[in-house]
Parts: sequence; structure tokens; C-alpha cells
Amino acid sequence: MSILVRPPKRRLDDLEGLTDQNYRRLPRAFSQGSSNALGVTTYSGTEYGRLDDRLEISGDVSRFASPFRDLNSSQGSPTRFEESLQTPRKFSQNASIVLIGIRGTGKSSLAVMLAATHGRRLIEADRYFQQVTGRSRATYKREYALPEYRRQEAIVMETMLMEHQEDCVIVCGPGDVERNGQILLREYAKTHPVIHIVRDLGSIQSYLRPWDSEKVRRFLELSGPIYRACSNFEFFNVSEKGIGDQPCSKDSQHYTQWDAEVDQRAQTSTPFLMLKRLQRDFLRFVAFSTGNISELNNQLSPFPLHMQPIESRKFTYAATVPISSLLESDLDIEELESTADAFELKIDVSATPSAHLGTESNLADGISQIVATVRRNIIVPLIYHVDSSIPANQHAELSRRSDASYLELVQHGLRLAPEFVTVDLSYEDNLLSQIITLKGSTKVIGHYSASQSLPRGWDDPEYLAMYQRAKALGCDMVRLTQPAASIDDNFAVECFRHHIKTLAGPQIPVIAYNSGHLGRQSCCFNPILTPVIPRPLIREAGTKGLPSLTLKDAQDALYTSFVLEPMQFFVFGANTTYSLSPAMHNAAFKLRGMPHTYSIYQSPTLRGINALVENPNFGGTSVSLPYKTEVIPLLHSMSPHARAIGAVNTLIPIRNLETTTDNALDMEKSRSGPVKALHGDNTDWIGICNCIKRGLSPANAIRPSTTALVIGAGGMARAAIYSMIHLGVQNIFVWNRTLANSKKLVDHYHRFNLRSIGKNEPTSRYHIQVLESLQDSWPANYKQPTIVCSGIPAHRIGDQAAPNFQLPSQWIESTTGGVVVDLAYKPLNTPLMRQIRSLSHRGWVALDGLDVLPEQGFAQFELFTGCRAPRRLMRTIILQEYKDEEQDEDYDQSAMQTRLQNLDGQPM
Repeated sequence: MSILVRPPKRRLDDLEGLTDQNYRRLPRAFSQGSSNALGVTTYSGTEYGRLDDRLEISGDVSRFASPFRDLNSSQGSPTRFEESLQTPRKFSQNASIVLIGIRGTGKSSLAVMLAATHGRRLIEADRYFQQVTGRSRATYKREYALPEYRRQEAIVMETMLMEHQEDCVIVCGPGDVERNGQILLREYAKTHPVIHIVRDLGSIQSYLRPWDSEKVRRFLELSGPIYRACSNFEFFNVSEKGIGDQPCSKDSQHYTQWDAEVDQRAQTSTPFLMLKRLQRDFLRFVAFSTGNISELNNQLSPFPLHMQPIESRKFTYAATVPISSLLESDLDIEELESTADAFELKIDVSATPSAHLGTESNLADGISQIVATVRRNIIVPLIYHVDSSIPANQHAELSRRSDASYLELVQHGLRLAPEFVTVDLSYEDNLLSQIITLKGSTKVIGHYSASQSLPRGWDDPEYLAMYQRAKALGCDMVRLTQPAASIDDNFAVECFRHHIKTLAGPQIPVIAYNSGHLGRQSCCFNPILTPVIPRPLIREAGTKGLPSLTLKDAQDALYTSFVLEPMQFFVFGANTTYSLSPAMHNAAFKLRGMPHTYSIYQSPTLRGINALVENPNFGGTSVSLPYKTEVIPLLHSMSPHARAIGAVNTLIPIRNLETTTDNALDMEKSRSGPVKALHGDNTDWIGICNCIKRGLSPANAIRPSTTALVIGAGGMARAAIYSMIHLGVQNIFVWNRTLANSKKLVDHYHRFNLRSIGKNEPTSRYHIQVLESLQDSWPANYKQPTIVCSGIPAHRIGDQAAPNFQLPSQWIESTTGGVVVDLAYKPLNTPLMRQIRSLSHRGWVALDGLDVLPEQGFAQFELFTGCRAPRRLMRTIILQEYKDEEQDEDYDQSAMQTRLQNLDGQPM
């Protein structure tokens, strides 16, 4: 089954039993459904029809719209919050995963992605019904009475769930969420993830073409509460942009083959990359929501900071963004998140459906869609924060949310599996406990924001009692804040944080600061997840209760007060006259408010490193040729990556030998002093790994049969092989002009017993083999490669002419195409890149050295500073600063502009 083939359009009478004939046949009486053994109201397929029929008569669509309709009122709704599914969201590692949702939400494609990536068995409920009964559902309905069909349906559903409890992905159709199906799914969800797949009205309507938007909207409102009642997670399938969103017209006289390749990489309208971002989002969602930490590490390992919990790092920041702002304006989410350590989504709208959500969506769907859209554009953790105060009227007077409203909004947030959720400590313990017991993998931040200073300020015993209460409830962190009445309150909150550290026994991290203009100083020195306002939202600070401090303001204060110190960074090599790294890193330092500098240090011998080490403000250096291996004997420690690759491209100073580890992030950042030793790391593999991920289509998801090819046998070829092993590729081939060097490279990795991230056992099954001649056929027992990485120079070296390398045609016959990463960028438009771009119609994606360079630079920035890198800015600088003296007439500057217009900070 191909995930790239869209199923045929459904006829009106194929969907959920809601046909025009149903409308005419069913009695015009609204049925509230019946309560099952679990106490939840359930609806059969015909009862869907009755609900819809009643809505047509009354015209009052909002009356039965959503449990989020008006939680402060006493009116009923199809699924009351007391009846929502209460499960702990803790599962065994190999528990089967169930996907439910109406047709057109994309659950079948998502199931195929998940099954293919994790090697799970795919079970489709409709097909399973036919295999067991020998008849399709429609045929069975025609041949038997409805009660007999319902009985058989329940038997088959129960058998399917019970016999496939491990290592499966189960796709349930609408017929499986009937009366008995709901009972079975709710029971199954106690021990298994049951994910409700949601999508926007427009995408569903385009799938169900005979339905008009009003009918689809009405059905979504009716079905949503029912599907949510028998699932424990919710994933919103964000639709990709279409061809009409292309920034450059293909009829333009400046549109080249290179432009076409850039479009296929940066846009998602090309069929083989159409589902790429969706695949990334969904796999990450499943890994986190199911507690699969090893798989999550596999997906996020190219970001070194991910391996270090936020609460263990110093001076981290959360960009605070109200959901109302995202609904009111078309904001650039990546810009809002840029350089922050977390993205805090503040739910500041009322429980009544908001006009900004549009007539086709209720608040629950709107929140799900916003969360999914935010996730698509960020790499940092998401904090889901429901504001306990909401506007009571048009004059912005605030009122407190009811217990029911607050509880349901937070519980809905937990369904979306955010990394963090806040619980307002002003509510009662029994309400908060209902949230905390359901947290699953999500960490809980106990939150309390005083509207005015307590009588004794931070010395008031109520703050310590609040901290102890949050700890007793099971919170993972506590956040306390009050308005500053005087400048002295900023010193008092420092004392409070210090007092928490001196308490006996283990303590949970505390976030404590003063709000308001006078409290800015305390925000600057709060060490963990200080809320900051993104610059695009500064004008809204007063009206929406946002922080009064930007991240840059906070950083400036730390350096001005000597808490942190300016450092000097370098690129060190024998021939580094032309390097794009200084411009890239210096721009990033400036944006983040860091007074650091990054410059070129060229030396004919390795001894030049001494001058850097003797500098008390030495912060670290990139290492260029030919010193990536020569520098290893000088190191005190190395990361596992550098040790496995056998090469170093990043040096970090060690100033405290007693606390040194194999992790560069454990070493103190932005503090000067004598350098005692050096630590080595390698980020080249990260740049290659991210580019492979970006260009590899869902159809080419890495499986045990996946084959990769490395061209060259130097240091970058070593990094390429390591990245492939890291991704789980088991079949790797190497070709190099000098056969002896190829064999040395293969021997190097066969001496290691490396692990693929996400695997619990050593991946001794990977095999690396040598290809001896470009004229040879591809080995018969292996699939054609779908991943190719070239590490050979493309420019003239001394008297040697530039190689004119292209892949043999018999090595690129993959029917689904693949990704080719050429590490060269002098020149940029190499013969290999031209060859692959000419094959873009066959599914091949070409990525060059200007794609790899910033990716490895992001990781270096994190290792140097311990802070998130401004990804889009660094990519922009690389493309703007690039100059290629050796480029031939095929070089088209307009293609560079196309790339600049299509920048995406996320790894694909």
C-alpha cells in the first residue's frame, strides 16, 4: 500500500450512514443516546443521523456543538467532561497503537508511516472484518439484519483488539466507533494509545467532495465529542501548502532546473515530499506520547541540547505566546520561537467558541490545530498553559474560569501530549490531582501567580507552603510569581530561591520571579524557563498580560552585570581564509544578545592551537583541515561521536577538570579563566544526518532493507557512514578512487560495535562493503540505494583538475528515488548535483554543502554556548555571504534568491 496514492473520493452514502435517505427516513426526535457499562453516553450510526436531523430542523447548530461550547453554563452536551476518558497514559514499550477518526483525516497514511518506520504490523479494521466474515461491511449489512450486523461487528472488533495487543498499528473505521466499539476502545485505551486523528474542514471536504462545508462542519461538531470520549490522545493533521503557494513562477524566464530542485526541497507540493513534515510531526508525537524515549532521542539527537533537560541548564527562557494572538494575526511561529528554550502557548480565550476560529471549528479543534501548527515550526519543548483568568466582557475585565472549564481545557491539552503542562495552584487539590494522574510523559509545572504582593512578600510562609503543596501533588516543577511592589522584592525572590535549595531532602526545580516593570531584574536572574516576550508581540504586552522582558534584554543584563562574560571563538585550520562560519556565528551572537566574537585563526602547524588555549576568554573553536585527526592526541576527553568517527571538528575548553565528562554541555559556558584541558566533539555527522532526514521521502523510510552509498574515504566520508549507522541503515557501500583507502574506512567501522539511536541492542548487523569499480552493476542481493553521500572535493586541487564525478546510471535505479547529499560547495553546482536535479521527476532530492554547513553550525552553536541557535538567521547568512569564484555558466544567482525565500528552520 503506497502512502502516496490518495484513496478515491467517497460517495455521500459511504460515509457514517448519514445519507439524504437517512434524513428522510429517521424520526425527527433528538436522542441523547444511552449510557453503557462504563457510564459514557454512546451513539450508534443511526443515532448520528438523528442528531444531524435534529440540527437541520432547529437550525441551532451550536446547541449540540462541543463540550467546549460553554463550560460555565449548566446546559448539556453530547459528551460531558465527567464522562471523558480517564487513563494514566502509561504503556508498555511494544503496546499496539490504535488510530481512529472520520474519513478524510489521513489516518490510513499515518498508520502506514508508523508501521513502516517502526516495523509494526498494520491492521485495517475494515479489511480485518472482511477476512473474518468473508464479507465486506456493506455486504454483511445487506445480507443480515442490523442487530445481527452489530453483534458480529462487536465480536470481530473485540477479537481484532485482543489478538493484536503488541507491535501493531490498528486503523479503525467509523463503523468501529459505534455503541459497542466505544466500550471496547475505552477499555483498550487503559493499556494502549488510542489516537484520535483530526483535520481541518477544508481538507476533509476536498476528500468528501459531495458534501458541502456546512454539512461537514455539522458532522465534525457531532462526531468530535464521541471520538474524544473513546481515545486518550489527539493528533491534528496539518495540511500542507499546495502548488499554488510556490513563490516562483515556473513560466518565469529565470526559472531553472536548480529552481525546480529548490522548490521540491523547500516546498511540499512535490508528491514524494508531500507528507514529509507530517511524517516528522506524527512520529515525534507518537514517540513522546507513548513514552518511547529511545525513539524520541533518535529523532532529536542531532540537537545536542535535547539531551540535557531544561531544568538542569542555567538561564533558559520560554517564549510566551497567547493563542489569541495566533488566531488574530498571521504570525511567524519560527520567529516567535527563535533562540528560546521552550514555547509557552497561553490559552487565553474563553470556553465559548471564538469568532477567530471560524464558523467551521469549535474551540477544541482550534486548540488542536494551533498546537499542531506550532509544533510544525519549532524544535523546542511546548508548554501548554491555560490562563485561569479570561476576559469577561469587551472592556477586558477578567473573570475566573469555572472548575469545569479549567479542568476540561487542561485535560484536552494533555491529549495533545505537550512536553509541559501547567496546573494552577489556586484550584483545589482534587481537581489538580485529576490532571496530574493523567500526565503520562508530560511534565507538570505547578503555577501560581498572585494578583498582588502578599503581606510579607516572598518571606510570607504561603509561598513555601505553595511550593511544598505542589511537590506533594506530584508536580515536576513549580512556578511562583507576584507583582513587584518595590525594587527590594527582586532581592527577596533571590533569597526565596536560595532557601528552597537549602531545604532537606530532594527538591523539585523552582521558577520564581516578580512581574511588572519593577520585577524585570528578578526575571533576568531567574535561572530556569524565564518567561520572555517575542519581539513581534511587544505591542500586546500590556493588553494580554505578557512578560515585559525580551530574551535579548535578559541576556544583555547577564553580561552587563558580569554574571556571564564575552568569549572569543575561532575557526582553526591551515587554509581558512574563506570561511562562512564567522559571519554565521557572529550574526547569531548578535541576535541573542551575546557579546561574543567568532573569527578566523589560520596556522601552518598544529602548534598554533597554543595561542588559542592561552587566551583566558577562549570559548571554543571549529577545527578545519588538516587538523581534524591531528588534534586528537591533545585532547583530555572526546564525545562518543568524535571517538567513533575518529575525527574532531569542534574543541571546547575545560576549566574544571573535576567536573568534566564526555558531554561538552556539562562544561561551564560564557565564563573566562585558565584553560586546563580540551574536549573534542564532531558535528559534521549531524549536518549530514539532518540533510538525509530532510530529503528522504516517507516512501523511502529507513527499513532493514534500506541501502546507502558513500562516495569517498576521507574524514567527511567517515562522518557520513556514522550518520547512516546512527539512522539505522544496515547496508552501506563505499566507493573511492583509491581502493585501499576504501578498505581502511570499512575496517575502521567494523572494529566498532556501534548502536543506532533508538535501538536497545548493539547494531552489529550493519554491513559496510566496498564497491571496486564504477562500471560494476549494483550488487544483486541488495536494493538500489536511496541514500547517497559524496565527500569528495569538486574543485581543482593544486595541479589536479576538478573531478567530473557523476553516479553510474545503474546505481540510481531506485523506483522511489532517494536523497543525494554532496558535501562540496566550492563549486556549489557540481556535476553530481546537476545530474541528480535532472532526476527530480523520479523522486531524487539533491542537497549540497550549503545545506550541510548551517546544520552542523547549529549543533556547534549549542556546544559553544549552551543555548539554542537561531536557525533561520544562520541559514540566511550562509546563503547571503556565499560567493563562488569557480562557478560556471550554469550558476544562476536567482536560484539563491529562491532558496532564501524558502528557508525553513526545521530539519525535514
